[in-house]
Amino acid sequence: MEYRQFSDQFDLATECCEVFFDLPVVKWMERFAPVTYVVKESPVQDDTTLDDLRIAGVEGELDRVITTGTATPGVLLHLASDEFKREFAVADLILAKGMGYYEALSEFPGDGRILYCLMAKCQPVADSIGVPLNSYVAMLR
Repeated sequence: MEYRQFSDQFDLATECCEVFFDLPVVKWMERFAPVTYVVKESPVQDDTTLDDLRIAGVEGELDRVITTGTATPGVLLHLASDEFKREFAVADLILAKGMGYYEALSEFPGDGRILYCLMAKCQPVADSIGVPLNSYVAMLR
């Protein structure tokens, strides 16, 4: 089984420093399966990029890092790189952190392999999930 983690910043742990919180989880997951850590191609909002990983000194700590190929909140699959699309298609589990990923990917039929972790920061997203505004959500879909 292969896991993929998508790194989109949200709420309290924004900016590249979130990787320091992700790293222990990724290391734990790597004990059981290969993990691909995915960042943005270039800066968008406060999402992590390859440059951020280099500056933070943690790029070498992650076994496999790729980019979405985009600079969009979440990921718009029609704009994503071919490498990202291939990896996304074969991933057994995708950890999609942040409301942007939910907004971009929830329109597709759920196949039980995307674990959304987000804060529902706007009423339309809260309503679509069925939670009160500003709720923290972990949802496998």
